Amino acid sequence: MNQNATIWNGTKAVVDSVAQLNTSLGLVNQTAQDQQTPIVGAEDQKTLDRHDLEEEIMRIAGALGSLGAKSNNPVLAGQTEFTLGQLDRLDADTLEETGKRIAGLAASNLAALADYNLVQADLTTLNNLVTAFHASKTGPRTAIAQRSAKTKALPGGVKSVKSILRNQLDKEMLLFKKSNPNFYAGYLVARVTVDRHGQSKAAPAAAPTPQK
Repeated sequence: MNQNATIWNGTKAVVDSVAQLNTSLGLVNQTAQDQQTPIVGAEDQKTLDRHDLEEEIMRIAGALGSLGAKSNNPVLAGQTEFTLGQLDRLDADTLEETGKRIAGLAASNLAALADYNLVQADLTTLNNLVTAFHASKTGPRTAIAQRSAKTKALPGGVKSVKSILRNQLDKEMLLFKKSNPNFYAGYLVARVTVDRHGQSKAAPAAAPTPQK
């Protein structure tokens, strides 16, 4: 169609239909691309954020455990006694809560933690890591839900494209059947059904240039 725009661009009804078709095709193509986008990245980000959070929990918990032992505070020592392996086995929600708990203990003992070279900036880092993990732990589920929504939206977009073609352009092309038979014949040839992962989408390709 674009290749032969000089033939039909003087007919407003066709111009409007082509613009509408291009918009619908753009939406379908974008939806299809989004639907096919891998969701591995979200899972990878969750893994990275979890690793960083666990490492920071262990670093600050270690100092708190030592402080508990030195100050004869068995409660504090017991609250911070765990291994990296134990953190690895925690589910995402429990790990997040553990990060918050250690941050709370660090805030309550911040003055004493100065002896361990731990300051407010370290507490801020831990809180930021908890926040980042909270966002990324639901990333894979969110990505799957968004992908599912795109999958459900795709048939509606394809239906819109077909409707424009069948109910508007196919009828409007009859205006050129006698005045430009080569262009009209090219349009008919170009009206093919393209399979897109099990979904059908009819779209006009560029019609051949008519002979003069």
